[in-house]
Amino acid sequence: VSVDPGQQVDQMASLTSYWGGFGSLVVSTRH
Repeated sequence: VSVDPGQQVDQMASLTSYWGGFGSLVVSTRH
């Protein structure tokens, strides 16, 4: 099974942006 590098990078980017938004959401809720 071969994985397309571009697709993997896309997944990482969306994951990073997802966690970034989640983190800011938690921070804004905490304050």
